[in-house]
Amino acid sequence: MNFEYFFASRITFKTDRKASTLVVWLSITSIALAVATMEIALSFVQGFETEIQRKVIGFSAHIQIGNYLREFDTEVQPLPKNDSSINRIRNIPNVSTISPFVHHWSVIKSPGGWEGVLMKGVDESYDWRFFATVLKEGQIPDYSHTDSSKAGQILISRKQARRLNLAVGDKARLLFLPQPIRRRPVEVAGIYETGMEEFDNSLIICDMRMLQDIWKWNENQVSGFEVNLKDITRSYDLALQPTFPFIGIDTLDPLIDANRLVRENTPFYFGTVPITDLFSEIFAWLRLQHQNVWVILVLMMIVAIINMTSVVLILIIERIRTVGILKSMGLPAFRVRRLFVWYAFFLILIGVILGNILGISLLAIQDTWGVLRVNQEDYFIERVPVAWVWNRFLWVNVGVIAVCTLFMFIPTIVINRISPLKAIRFE
Repeated sequence: MNFEYFFASRITFKTDRKASTLVVWLSITSIALAVATMEIALSFVQGFETEIQRKVIGFSAHIQIGNYLREFDTEVQPLPKNDSSINRIRNIPNVSTISPFVHHWSVIKSPGGWEGVLMKGVDESYDWRFFATVLKEGQIPDYSHTDSSKAGQILISRKQARRLNLAVGDKARLLFLPQPIRRRPVEVAGIYETGMEEFDNSLIICDMRMLQDIWKWNENQVSGFEVNLKDITRSYDLALQPTFPFIGIDTLDPLIDANRLVRENTPFYFGTVPITDLFSEIFAWLRLQHQNVWVILVLMMIVAIINMTSVVLILIIERIRTVGILKSMGLPAFRVRRLFVWYAFFLILIGVILGNILGISLLAIQDTWGVLRVNQEDYFIERVPVAWVWNRFLWVNVGVIAVCTLFMFIPTIVINRISPLKAIRFE
């Protein structure tokens, strides 16, 4: 058995000096708090990013297909709904659903007032899973072509409903400009709330047939298509391999691959835009959150290293006579140094274990009961989300143990300068 390992394991916590015992437990506590803080920070930031991504993608899908001139109102050109390329896109391995949509700006009039809104028309093929999770009142509209009586149903946000004094089942009227003004009666089928003001303040979901009629398009003409992917954590192109950096695991990297495959299967007059380009400012803001995590990780690591360095120096001073005896018996200084590094390693390991227990327990409490809540108008969420990023937790554990242990060789340098004779006589 390795002598340094054996000796360090026997003397760990075995001391009659209350001062050094207190310092040891303070060092373990600092390691535990550092590990718990790192894990909580990683979990909260990834949870926040995932939740915001889910909401943005829920409104606009992973990839949008539209006309290249769709940003110019005067150049709105419809795309053919039944183009053969749409079937080719459906056969792409990573594509989950593809559904058409029609956009049109409008003014909604109710007893509560007037409101400018963006109407998004969809049909029975629309993926309602996201709106089902954020539905607060009423039900999801039914736009089945076999039931034309429900063509006037709309889905509005809670903010819009409050401003317009509308409830589920209430009637309202849509006004489409410019002249001649066209009016369409609608009924509120459901009310949703996401906390994303950019969407909640303006977007209303309606039947696509109504907007096609306003544009004077036929049933085969639409503004574009929304493509939802099955998996955004890996690439389905063998030529493109996913990357998983420690902090910023960009789960949207495979969108580059998927967007390229979709673009290759569309006609030249179709344009494809990934969600990261469509709302680039939101995703750029999310990427900035990772910088805050790096700051927390570095600061916690520095604090842990400084505390452990102080502990090792105190332990060396406390056992300076032991050092002198070991050196006088012929044990080389580098082996004596390793003894104290092993000693520090045991303390770090205990601290990491306690930190995992503390951090995971606090995350489990937050995930179950949502104790920490934030202002939804500022952060787009009601409760702080938790992401169980076990791979990052593992790297935190490995990193803290490895880095702190390696740095413990620095304070043990003082052992090289300890004279055995003076150490044995030290009191």
